[in-house]
Amino acid sequence: MDYVKLAGFAVCAALMAMLLRRMRPEAGFALALGGGALLAWMLTPTLQQAIGGIADIARTGGVPDGYMTQLLKVGGISLLMDFSAQTCRDAGEEGLAMKVELAGRVMLITLALPFMRSLLTQIMSLSV
Repeated sequence: MDYVKLAGFAVCAALMAMLLRRMRPEAGFALALGGGALLAWMLTPTLQQAIGGIADIARTGGVPDGYMTQLLKVGGISLLMDFSAQTCRDAGEEGLAMKVELAGRVMLITLALPFMRSLLTQIMSLSV
């Protein structure tokens, strides 16, 4: 996807939402929300390319599939929670956005536990 097209779409959607908010605030928010969702959907092919490239690098480097799956989940959760938090901020819900970010951090820590356990096991085996 051409990045200029994505940026242009985002700017146009933002300007339209800003103008619409003056007349009907709820419709302006709906337009901004729909524009953000459409922008995220338009990024799907690029995201698939990135995931494929990361998987190729991991295979070349001999990274086990289980670790790769966890790393991709970390990336996905990070992106999804950031998008969700920004959408909450757009709606004027700063408190909810902060809680979404907190939930994302908790999920990321939970996903990181197997890595931490493996790293600790390797460190402990070196000291014996």
